[in-house]
Amino acid sequence: MEIQNNGFGVKQFMSMIGRGTVRFDYPIQRAGGQWKLLQKSFLIHSLAQGYPIPPIYFLGDKEMLEVEKKGKLVEELVMVRNVLDGKQRLTNISEFINNEYKLDSATPDVKIDGMEYEIGGKFFEELDEEIKDAILSRTLTCYTIDANTATDEEIEDLFFRMNNGSSLTTQQKTKALVGTKWAEILNELGEHPLIHNLSAFSKAQIKTDAHLTALMQTMMMIDGKFNYKNVSQATISDYGLTFKEDTEYKKQLVEKVKEAMDFLLEVLDKKEKVLLKKVHFPMTLITALEAKKMNIDGESFFEWMTYFKKAIDQKDQMEIEEFEVPTNYLEYCLKGTTDKNKADGRMNEMIRHMKAYFENNHDNQSEVATSQETENEEESHEETGSEE
Repeated sequence: MEIQNNGFGVKQFMSMIGRGTVRFDYPIQRAGGQWKLLQKSFLIHSLAQGYPIPPIYFLGDKEMLEVEKKGKLVEELVMVRNVLDGKQRLTNISEFINNEYKLDSATPDVKIDGMEYEIGGKFFEELDEEIKDAILSRTLTCYTIDANTATDEEIEDLFFRMNNGSSLTTQQKTKALVGTKWAEILNELGEHPLIHNLSAFSKAQIKTDAHLTALMQTMMMIDGKFNYKNVSQATISDYGLTFKEDTEYKKQLVEKVKEAMDFLLEVLDKKEKVLLKKVHFPMTLITALEAKKMNIDGESFFEWMTYFKKAIDQKDQMEIEEFEVPTNYLEYCLKGTTDKNKADGRMNEMIRHMKAYFENNHDNQSEVATSQETENEEESHEETGSEE
């Protein structure tokens, strides 16, 4: 693959980002907003002070885009660069220059030509002109990989190597292992409204792709072709390596997961803070699939979810006169929740409880119906006898 070594000034980057010729949404990239304020502030300090900044890596390809020339918009073949490594650096620089955050008060002063300038606690617009100029004129080292000369496998391998010693989480590295095409599919699945509007995933978990891990765990647990030893992140990463094999089967699993989420989206009308926590999320989706097989409607499934939550709440052990379905689900939620026996235990026990609930419910409904039919027959017989 061909790699170009070039540099761009910060001011030039601002223009390129604004025009859309620098992009941050390459499928295997992690989400923005990973750094804490002090980390961002030290980056800005390094820019102003002239300290080295790690190189930015791009995947470059030409696209037809509208550009302004002599006051008119014309289509032109333009180089577009997708960030492979350096997203946090560029987005944080751009956001600071756009006055979206002020520097941490603990940010050191900047020394230029014997003069000290205070920058802590300030927005970009509040900085001295000398500091603004130092930041905007700074040139960043960049490497641009020609997309036409690199295969997906080479790009994924390069991304993995660049981040292997950095702060990428194992969950985020997994996206490189599954490959660009599958990362795109998983990202799309991860945007499902159930996850962002109704699940109990925190913003921090979403940033670190914990929701994608839960979706892959769900796929892994219903994948009859993969023998998982546990549900740890390491095993889920190993499972990610199989995504390039038997693609059609994996797509069927994705559809099943989406089917379960669509069903729960119809069932729930507010955030589910218990059964859609990360540890219970795969089990709830798998149980929802079983419910669909049994032709259980959404309203009835919601009633079971409410019953089940109370059944596993030690502070609120509910008793129902009509029927009672006990569960030992909590035994599988203690220490070592990633063990195979614990994960399988949660899955099997939730499904068992749901089925037992509806079997008992059906039996009681049948008894009521039979009793009602008997009463009707007796009343009819009495009426007939009186007429005679």
